Amino acid sequence: MPLAARLKWLFDTVTHPASSPKAGERYSLREAAAAITEAGTPVTDAYLSMLCNGKRSKVSLEQAAGIAKFFGVKVEHLTGDQETWARVEAQLMLLESLKKAGVDRLAFRASGLSPDGLRRVAEVIEEAREAEGLPTAADDQGSL
Repeated sequence: MPLAARLKWLFDTVTHPASSPKAGERYSLREAAAAITEAGTPVTDAYLSMLCNGKRSKVSLEQAAGIAKFFGVKVEHLTGDQETWARVEAQLMLLESLKKAGVDRLAFRASGLSPDGLRRVAEVIEEAREAEGLPTAADDQGSL
């Protein structure tokens, strides 16, 4: 898959985190360029646009590293072979599904809880699943 297609896919898939006022929204080229530049790799939204549209197909290792860091992927995911990209795509699709299901917000809110607090959250989730007739962790373990 060419770099342009990979970048377009990342822009379509990776969204603002649950902790952001723009939670779930896609990043604009301007937002991405600003964040990448702020993190130490100067790029412009025009340059990102050229990469996404295939008008530019070569990117320096430094720029690839900055872009990859912004999207939370390894630089090899932008520059690597098709097999590497397929693995990344599958992982990002899973992450996006979890975000759409609200799991990311739940995980964000649970961060910092003590082990006892996490245990209580898990118990409440299991009770809610049982009340709604959904499989519980005990059901999942029995089917292994």
